[in-house]
Amino acid sequence: MPRAASICLRHGCTSKTTRDGRCAAHQLPRRSWDRTSPRNGSRPADAASLRSRALARDGFACQACGSRSDLEVDHTVPISRGGTWELANLLTLCKPCHKRKTYYGDRAVKERR
Repeated sequence: MPRAASICLRHGCTSKTTRDGRCAAHQLPRRSWDRTSPRNGSRPADAASLRSRALARDGFACQACGSRSDLEVDHTVPISRGGTWELANLLTLCKPCHKRKTYYGDRAVKERR
């Protein structure tokens, strides 16, 4: 059974609602799901291609230990510290080596401050 029509939540408006309890004139803007976060704002459209090219360049092996499982592509210089998305700044590491690099690299930076 359809719901009964109701009036807009906006004070003084007697128009029928369409969604959110508001009429068409007082609708809040819809949130779009395709917006990028500030963190990913600089991510290029071909990021997946760059990842594939970095893996192929490094022979599909971790550059620290030679492992071929759980591979990730890491930024040598993090984007947050002025690094770029260029292929020269990407490095293939396995998950444990990536965690180790991130942990000790971040600690060394924090200790210098």
